[in-house]
Amino acid sequence: MKLLEINNRIFFRFTGLLLLIGAALFYWAVNRIIRREIDEKLLVNQQRTVQLLEQGRAVPQFAPIVEVRMMTGGAYRPGGYRDTLIYDPVEKENEPYRQLVAQVEVSGQSYEITNRTSLVESEDLLLAIGICTLGLALLLFIGLIWLNRRSAQRLWQPFHRQLEALRQFSLARSETLGIDPSGIDEFDELRDALQQLTDKVQADYRSLKAFTENASHELQTPLAIIRSRIESLIECDPPEEQMHALGTIYEAVNRLSRLNRSLLLLTKIENRQFGETVQVSFDEVIREQVDMLAELTESENLRIDLESAGSLNADANRSLVEILVKNLLENAVRYSRPGDRIVVRSGPDFLMFSNPGTAPLEQPDQLFQRFHKISGHNASLGLGLAIVKEICGVYGWAVAYEFSGGMHAFRVRLGG
Repeated sequence: MKLLEINNRIFFRFTGLLLLIGAALFYWAVNRIIRREIDEKLLVNQQRTVQLLEQGRAVPQFAPIVEVRMMTGGAYRPGGYRDTLIYDPVEKENEPYRQLVAQVEVSGQSYEITNRTSLVESEDLLLAIGICTLGLALLLFIGLIWLNRRSAQRLWQPFHRQLEALRQFSLARSETLGIDPSGIDEFDELRDALQQLTDKVQADYRSLKAFTENASHELQTPLAIIRSRIESLIECDPPEEQMHALGTIYEAVNRLSRLNRSLLLLTKIENRQFGETVQVSFDEVIREQVDMLAELTESENLRIDLESAGSLNADANRSLVEILVKNLLENAVRYSRPGDRIVVRSGPDFLMFSNPGTAPLEQPDQLFQRFHKISGHNASLGLGLAIVKEICGVYGWAVAYEFSGGMHAFRVRLGG
């Protein structure tokens, strides 16, 4: 969930609760004011009625609004204000009234004065006020939502620009982050921090890139010299004991050279030094790699079957795709026995290399770790599958091992 949505939910919940409480308090206050005005009006009417009695004038009888009853010792009704219901013959229903009952004595005669006023108009007024209040609150709420969205979009524009700049940032292009100041202190502080971070990353990247290039040159040159000298000594037809020693040294130098190239390749992949991407056809790369290994597979009496369930293409660096296919294919060839059948399957979103086996490999979760060797194979450096996993990590692909139907299988699924 986005930060803006979380903030909006909190804001709208609080605003809605505040408006609800405010509307309830407003209704209570208006109702109280109206009741107070009604009570004052009833009290004034009662005082006028008493004045008319004191002046000896006829008191109007207008039930149920004004009722004056002479007391002759009967039961007294409790005085004061109260609400009551009186039947209306016109409307044919009980209607609410507010009444004030008082007992007074005028010229030695006791009277019970009852003044009433209808509450229907007051309730209608309260209903109208409530509807207006609710409409105003709803309009205010909608306006706040609109204003909050508009203002949030404007306020968060610098953040989205910084985020887009980070997405477009590439170490391989040696470009600066290029974010303009926003005028907002928090985002400008974030911009400065990101600028410092990317500058440092670029500096470290350039240093590491220079190191890998220098290391490759400095290591490969003496290794090539050693290999050349050993080949010269072998051509001199030395004694058998020296020949065996030279063969061992020559094999170790070749292994060291391959190890150096593999480690440098891993470093370059980790540093994303293979930046150029093109539309790569996996089917074409597979056929090329199978042709390159044709001599080896024929000598080992191995058969490679290509099965395609659809064209497999992806935007990637072709060199990395060739390395991925080559490593997985060589892995299948290396661990197959003479006469075995290797199957390479491909589809619109997957690639799988299978070779026969008798049992699942031990510790499958460590197969893609560096220097992990399957069955202790001496010719393996233990880096091929690690390189495959690193290449998959560059493009968000997933590689996994499985054993089914007497076949070892390494599956690469594009798109994760």
